[in-house]
Amino acid sequence: MTYGTIDRSVQLTVLLSVMLAEDARRLGATYQFAAAAHAGQLRNEGTPFIEHPVAVAVMLWNELGCRDVDMLAAALTHDVLEDSCVEPDALRTLLGDRAFEMVERVTKPTVPFDRKARRDIEYLESVRLASADVRLLKLADRIHNLRSVPVAGDPAKAKRYLTVSRAEFLPLAMATDPTAARMIEDACDVIEAYLAECQ
Repeated sequence: MTYGTIDRSVQLTVLLSVMLAEDARRLGATYQFAAAAHAGQLRNEGTPFIEHPVAVAVMLWNELGCRDVDMLAAALTHDVLEDSCVEPDALRTLLGDRAFEMVERVTKPTVPFDRKARRDIEYLESVRLASADVRLLKLADRIHNLRSVPVAGDPAKAKRYLTVSRAEFLPLAMATDPTAARMIEDACDVIEAYLAECQ
């Protein structure tokens, strides 16, 4: 299975069209906020950054069966605190307490370079201890990142993602959602094939 470029705006429009009007308005406003927060940012593979949170929200809806609007709103904004200069209070006002707390739980704290390894260990432990909805949000984020790795053309990054995903995220998925576990396994298989082609 390969994952090509998909028009995320079309996918989001389709998702909104099948939701209750109030929920669609809320997610539309959340998308506009996230798009403004990530304006001008690009992913490693060169795509606009906003395509990533949209892909995570669409994955939750289409592939993981999530109908929790708080989770979908958190998906659209899950990188805002980590990767933009938006004030936390502004995001909380937009999302409400529950969705904001999901975003907080999946946000890595900023630390000096020499603390990053320890931070990452503590972060993964925090995610393992989080509620099932927070774990599923983080897994959807990881799955999309895994699917994007071969497109980025960085074998070293691919190896890191593969190692950590099999050791840390696959067990987390197996304890959280069998569909997410299968999706991680499939994405890891694609990365292994990509790395084999790079040799």
